[in-house]
Amino acid sequence: MNVALGRLSSVPLREVWPHEANDFTPWLAKAENLSLLSETLGIGDLEVQGTEVPVGGFYIDILARDINGDVVVIENQFGSTNHVHLGQILTYLAGQEGRASVIWIAESFREEHRAAIDWLNASTVEGFDFFAVELEVLRIGSSDPAPQFDVVAKPNAWSRGVTRTTRETVNKPLDDRQKAYHDYWMALAEYLNSCRSPIRIRTATPKDYWCGFGQIGQSAFALGATAVFRDRKIGVEIFINHRCAKAAFDRLYDEKKVIESEFGGALEWQRLNDKKGCRIAVFRSDCDPKNKTEWPQQHAWIIENVTKFARVFADRIAALDLDSESAQIEDPAS
Repeated sequence: MNVALGRLSSVPLREVWPHEANDFTPWLAKAENLSLLSETLGIGDLEVQGTEVPVGGFYIDILARDINGDVVVIENQFGSTNHVHLGQILTYLAGQEGRASVIWIAESFREEHRAAIDWLNASTVEGFDFFAVELEVLRIGSSDPAPQFDVVAKPNAWSRGVTRTTRETVNKPLDDRQKAYHDYWMALAEYLNSCRSPIRIRTATPKDYWCGFGQIGQSAFALGATAVFRDRKIGVEIFINHRCAKAAFDRLYDEKKVIESEFGGALEWQRLNDKKGCRIAVFRSDCDPKNKTEWPQQHAWIIENVTKFARVFADRIAALDLDSESAQIEDPAS
């Protein structure tokens, strides 16, 4: 059986987007196009916050946020990479207070710049991730041109975690309890990498029953997971540590029925009246976190519920105007 096969040919980028800033950046900022990039990187949905955002004397091509609400800086460049764009990326991060990811897109990466991205991923402080992505446009015969992203350098959370842990244990070895929890969470980190989940562990070397995935919606709202060996129990939670935590909790609790309907099950609403913070959680007690054979199933459950928490709560929490006088919030605990 003879099948007619076409041949791939490369299309110059400027034939599709004549100008990088005026044509390519607006194209990439559209949700359907940005999703192609995020799917290639395996980092989940990105939400654009702005384009050509001024930072000092420079401009961020695209400023976005990921599923955890953390900053994502996208720097575009036609042609081969250069020191100027690398310097701009580092300048952006120098003024960044929270966690951030950087996606550097270019037609081709010089070897020294690819090595620089690898070094940044291996050496920078926890919470900063770097991607190097080559862009090309292809067509078959006279077909419409199609963009293709090729990841040439990316963070390796598992390797970074191993390196960081090695450094720390040289100075202070973990006791048996800490090591057991550390092994559990590092196995989760490896599982997240293997399934290309957008969720990332944000706690530096977790070695206790709690592991964090960063803020959700806004600062002081922490998304995390728990694994209590003694109680044979795992969980996923949002912990609110804000001066108006009770007011925030009450605002969300007012939507309890709708939230639980969207979540797909009942949640535990812990106002914790004798404490400053509050907790919203879901637990699973039919498991044994000490049993390594159960870890893949437990980790899949954690990922599923972290994703559900992000989907159901992120926008609601972001909409809480807790610091504004116009919100007229009186915290009963104050």
